[in-house]
Amino acid sequence: MRSVGLTATGKPVLAGGAALLLATMVGCSSNRGSPGVTTVVFDGQTYTISGEVSCVNESDGKLLINAAEGAKKLIRVRLGHQNRLVVESAGFRFMAVNGFINDPNEAWATKVDNSYTITGRMPPDDGQTAWHQFKIEVTCAQVEEFRPVPRRPPDMPRIPRA
Repeated sequence: MRSVGLTATGKPVLAGGAALLLATMVGCSSNRGSPGVTTVVFDGQTYTISGEVSCVNESDGKLLINAAEGAKKLIRVRLGHQNRLVVESAGFRFMAVNGFINDPNEAWATKVDNSYTITGRMPPDDGQTAWHQFKIEVTCAQVEEFRPVPRRPPDMPRIPRA
């Protein structure tokens, strides 16, 4: 299996950025969603993730989709709406195969009912010359609205009784 990383103008992205993305994906994928099957096709190879699917409309209007089966099989997609669906970012991990893209010009999305198909291409990894084709198919059984955690009002100072 191969690992695919994002490159920017021929320079590899820092490993710390990839680790941060992965930590975010794992942390967000722990949110309980509806059980579902997500399919990822990467360079013609099909991978299936059978696990929880969480779909949340964020406060900025973006749709965040997470699907996970443990910590080594997961996807995370962030979609915007600007007269059409816009893929803000997409990432996946299936054991040793993984990839990430955050260029809306390299990926696109379609929606039929509650099913989303995200397709596009990812840049070559170090030492490779060919771009990688990918497709993610995921269904949102329900879409939750983002609800920020209410802040607790500050404690009032106690006034001593005389």
